[in-house]
Amino acid sequence: MSVRAARYLADGQTGSAVGLWLMFGLIPTALFVPLAGMPTGWTRIDAEGLRTRGMTGRRRVGWRDIESIHALPGRGRNGSITQIGVTRTDGGSFLLPVPFTSGTIAEDPAFYEKLELMQREWKKHRGSDTE
Repeated sequence: MSVRAARYLADGQTGSAVGLWLMFGLIPTALFVPLAGMPTGWTRIDAEGLRTRGMTGRRRVGWRDIESIHALPGRGRNGSITQIGVTRTDGGSFLLPVPFTSGTIAEDPAFYEKLELMQREWKKHRGSDTE
């Protein structure tokens, strides 16, 4: 479509070119930019452990394979962000795609309640060696 718009400009038909640029350039950009920082993915917990799906793929980790679940404050593209970090018993770690909380884009008022729920479930299903 940008070739057609360039032809319109070359022929002096600026009205048609501007409409095409708006439709295929500016409008999609204006719609995408606010969504760029929004969460993409999910986190679920059940009796077996955590399941996540995010931009980097899916993960499933059993409660017994988790060493810790903790809040991890940091800096994001749009200011401060706090995510939930998971450390596995084998030493590996990862961040959950959601929930997270950020004062600029996605403030989650129930973030710490969700973190506490995950920690309670982890302790309950992992066994008495973590309490």
